[in-house]
Amino acid sequence: MNLKELKQLVKKGESDRLEFKKTTGQRTAAVKTVCAMLNSSGGFVIFGVTDKGEIIGQKVSTKTIRVVPGKMVREDQPWYPPRATREALANALCHRDYTIPGGAVVVAMYDDHLEITNPGSLQFGITPEKLTKPHESKPWNPIIANVFYRAGIIERWGTGTLNIIDWCAENKNPEPSWQEQADSVYITFLPAALIASERGAEQITREVTGEVTGEVTGEVTGEVQKFLKILHTPMGRLEAQSALNLKGQANFRDRYLKPALDLELVEMTIPDKPKSRLQKYRLTKKGKGMV
Repeated sequence: MNLKELKQLVKKGESDRLEFKKTTGQRTAAVKTVCAMLNSSGGFVIFGVTDKGEIIGQKVSTKTIRVVPGKMVREDQPWYPPRATREALANALCHRDYTIPGGAVVVAMYDDHLEITNPGSLQFGITPEKLTKPHESKPWNPIIANVFYRAGIIERWGTGTLNIIDWCAENKNPEPSWQEQADSVYITFLPAALIASERGAEQITREVTGEVTGEVTGEVTGEVQKFLKILHTPMGRLEAQSALNLKGQANFRDRYLKPALDLELVEMTIPDKPKSRLQKYRLTKKGKGMV
């Protein structure tokens, strides 16, 4: 994309498929937006553009990039190993139960972990514990698995989960965990040890140098503001999604609900039972002060 094409794209303004971020200091919020877009219709997140659509650019520094002695290039350590997350996604697509109506493989990025959810339960006697050891692989969807194997997307059958563990170790990530709950299988990745240990120091640096970001100030996004405006009375998830004209549950949860809960602008009516079917959400005193 050249500058002319970028200007044309920015001119359209923010939407469900286009979001602006002033600096990479807002990368956590940006990654959540990317996950939500991947779970819906895709889109773009552009850094160096203000909320008003003004292109200001982005100063590139070495704050989040390590310079390796003896090398002429900078080496960036990702929070999560790309090969491991790619393999986990491929496995989810191969083993997903496509008979479940409305089901979908979901990627969710949180402040302290990444989670991939796959509709359907484990089959053929496989348990979460067995996935961490050598085991026989019987894909729930052998045709899809065969296509992925021939295309080089997945490794030899039965080795995917072991490769995921090895790639996490290479990237200094803790071993991922698998669990089966509510007719779905979850794999949870924790961030790399080096990145996690440096995170606190980076936040202090941003405060001292004046690089104020959404992570430090508790930025209220446009999505959260829209959510607050519709909560005239307590609403359930489906009711709120309908009022916001949203179809995807992951999009609503990651871009509207969770940020509002984290900022204590919204609270649950049944906090002791977060997953209750009777659960509703209402404005807090702090939230009412922003409407």
